[in-house]
Amino acid sequence: MKICVINNLYPPLARGGAEQVVEKSVLALTEAGHTVVLVTLGASTQVLKYSSDATLRTYTYTPKNLFFYTDAHKHSFLSRLVWHVVDMFHVGSARFVREVLEKEQPDVVHTHNLMGLGFLIPRAIRKLGIRHVHTVHDVQLVEPSGIILKQREHAFRYRGLPTKCYVAIMRRLMGSPEVVISPSKFLLNFYREWKFFGGSEFVQLRNPMTFEFGIKNDELRIKDTAFRFFYVGQIEEHKGVRFLVETFLSSDIQCELHIVGDGAQLDEIKRLSEDDKRIHIHGRVGRDKLPALFEQADMVIAPSLCYENSPTVIFESFAFGVPVLASNIEGIAELINEGENGMTFAAGDENNLNEKLTWCVSHREDVKQMGEKTGDFLEAFSVEGYVGELEGLYIA
Repeated sequence: MKICVINNLYPPLARGGAEQVVEKSVLALTEAGHTVVLVTLGASTQVLKYSSDATLRTYTYTPKNLFFYTDAHKHSFLSRLVWHVVDMFHVGSARFVREVLEKEQPDVVHTHNLMGLGFLIPRAIRKLGIRHVHTVHDVQLVEPSGIILKQREHAFRYRGLPTKCYVAIMRRLMGSPEVVISPSKFLLNFYREWKFFGGSEFVQLRNPMTFEFGIKNDELRIKDTAFRFFYVGQIEEHKGVRFLVETFLSSDIQCELHIVGDGAQLDEIKRLSEDDKRIHIHGRVGRDKLPALFEQADMVIAPSLCYENSPTVIFESFAFGVPVLASNIEGIAELINEGENGMTFAAGDENNLNEKLTWCVSHREDVKQMGEKTGDFLEAFSVEGYVGELEGLYIA
């Protein structure tokens, strides 16, 4: 089968879990004997890059716009607004994708995140009559930033007339692919509520593991160390990192907090925590170094303040036998079996988080037992199983 996969970013151009999932699925599909045609953004001014081998062909494209997709945070609100309008109706990117599809003649097109590549692409796929499968990774078809704060979900920003107009346009541009996939029940229900994809088949399919399965080896740990909490991810306000650090600073819990990642708030987090020797800032760490960090973790914390779909850091933690303490936001909570592979706390509630931190430190053996159960959870989410499900959905 020939499959065209379209996603805005692809490693080494990557900044989140969606790119890791796309990369993992592309590699697994090629290993299963399929030919994969990948269309993604290029960071240079080069319009077309073409490479070919037996099973993978890659096309990169850079649409003409005010700035490159990943540089949006550097620009003003007005610039971003203009950029989004151009992106929504980018004729050039749609033409480019249509030419690729006409040349490659794939059996199916699987789209993921299209922001930055252009939202006229679904129409180009429809006009060619190719089977279309789409995976939703976040809420960006309703909120362009992809961020809806849980505590403000009913605010005018997310429910007012501008949002409703944007949604009406995006609903029409996206149309109804034959199949719409979401890793979480929450996100499927979210798009049903907003009346997207009216003629599509909705399917929940969990993301595959992005690390090879392997239980944490306690023999590698330094004995008799303090209890170690790890945060691994983007250092951004909506991810709850500042909230986590401020909660930690207000407590006298005898443990360590390790923060791994990069983002706009990294310097601020360093400033806040510089006088507290319990907090260790690692900054950006390559994925090849992450296993060694997970080996040292007693528990990973996912303190997000915004809607989440199916964070890959939770699967990564489970892959190394590390339980997760997470905010009880819908997509996250679906992955946590309370008291079995982790625990939850009320999102943004400092007192509740402090209570759970204290409990974990004083019940280290119970936390260790949670970690021993994470393998049972992961067995259902192998890459092979994920690709097998995709193959079934690709066939009309």
